[in-house]
Amino acid sequence: MRPTKPTKRRTRSAPRRRTEPLPIRAVYYVTHLARAMGVTHRRLLTMLEAEGAHVFRDGRFILVPLSEIEAKAPTLWDSMKLAESLRRALDDT
Repeated sequence: MRPTKPTKRRTRSAPRRRTEPLPIRAVYYVTHLARAMGVTHRRLLTMLEAEGAHVFRDGRFILVPLSEIEAKAPTLWDSMKLAESLRRALDDT
């Protein structure tokens, strides 16, 4: 039996790895959207289901269409629009 190597854990004071900006797409993976929002995928899935948004499963992946976010989760949609407009404004300067 091989000895296992101890895994390194990030300390609380260590900086987190930077998340990439989330581009506007027709369909999002719930995990990518949740990571960009800073919540767990389970919490985002619960929020979307509470709003009545239809999510789709593709094997182990859970997808949500942008049209469902726009129609059923207006606060999330507004924050996505705001983040995109801020990103564009920063890129223009």
